[in-house]
Amino acid sequence: MLKLYNTLTQQKEEFKSFDPSGKLARIYVCGVTPYDTSHMGHALVAALFDVLRRYLKHSGYEAIHVQNLTDIDDDIIKKARKEGQPYDELGRRWDALYRDGLRAINCLPFDNYVPASTVIGPIQKMIATLVEKNAAYQASDGNVYFRASGFPEYGELSHLDLAQMLEKARAGAEDSLADAPGNPAKESDLDFILWQAAKPDEPSWDSPWGEGRPGWHIECSAISTQSLGQQFEIHGGGADLIFPHHSSEIAQSETYSGKSPVVRYWMHVAMLYLGGEKMSKSLGNLILINDALKKNSADALRIYLLGHEHYRTPLHFTQAGVDRAEQYADLFRKALAQEAAFGETDLKPYVNRFYAAMDDDLDIPAAIGVMIELAKGIIENELDFRGQEHLRYMSGLLGLPLAQD
Repeated sequence: MLKLYNTLTQQKEEFKSFDPSGKLARIYVCGVTPYDTSHMGHALVAALFDVLRRYLKHSGYEAIHVQNLTDIDDDIIKKARKEGQPYDELGRRWDALYRDGLRAINCLPFDNYVPASTVIGPIQKMIATLVEKNAAYQASDGNVYFRASGFPEYGELSHLDLAQMLEKARAGAEDSLADAPGNPAKESDLDFILWQAAKPDEPSWDSPWGEGRPGWHIECSAISTQSLGQQFEIHGGGADLIFPHHSSEIAQSETYSGKSPVVRYWMHVAMLYLGGEKMSKSLGNLILINDALKKNSADALRIYLLGHEHYRTPLHFTQAGVDRAEQYADLFRKALAQEAAFGETDLKPYVNRFYAAMDDDLDIPAAIGVMIELAKGIIENELDFRGQEHLRYMSGLLGLPLAQD
């Protein structure tokens, strides 16, 4: 039985569907802001939820994977202005490269991939409802803010105290000063933008609150509600999104619908580090997906990203680690390519340990360890051809095509 670690409860919980059929597994993952190139941190998050989707289908669920695209954002606007091109053209260019990178590492296409710019209507409907419920207000600066004090559970997902939440809010608002603590237009330092008043030479839309554009948090609530319903099973993303982004999603979504919880399992992937710093576009310390594929196979990248550490443990990227993963990929290819022995060997210990690891909050490092043992047994003719069948199927669950050169 699959168990997933829930960030909200900080416990592993048995997976259960909200749907009356018990067989629907809806997954929403926060996507990228396409203003620069895609890197291995993006690949890590994408690969993890790609495996989750594959494993849920293996487990008998109808898995639906939805992801947003933040194509309206301060970073895109600033980068487009710097490069002297329309913001939407810049976004489309980098989004295409992002999706090319995911295809290259064998991630399945999303069932629904929704740019924020395509859901302005649903976003405005949600904001209007929040204003009607007195959960949001238009301030003197023209922006519409969510009233955090009206949601007593605000920030519970983060397990932070008030001072820590304010510190994170301050750090996260460097490029969006209206959201920063200390803004006199806001009733509370924790209030966050739902609708941002138009500025000169920026994209904007008509609204009941004047010309403007959506805030960051509201797009995900609108997209997930429209695509998956007012309650769904899994919401995921990088651990850096826990606060304020995912915490704000909970507040606005549950206030809007009146239903709780909006999400049953909150899953967060730990950060990927390079040289002691979080790998990020803003810092520029990147290993690009396309560059990594010039040195190693997609199989090796997936084995390393998913199998070197458990997804909730920070991963410090090293080329030596990827090269070691390439050796494991070669081992699997060799085991699948050789003429297998016939016999009646007992494969249950391998099979049971593999699925026990996967059921334990996707313990992929342990699952890959079983696959290594299985491959060695095949190569040494200790296991029969059925071992190859299991190894091939396990590889498929992890998204490893194991193509021969």
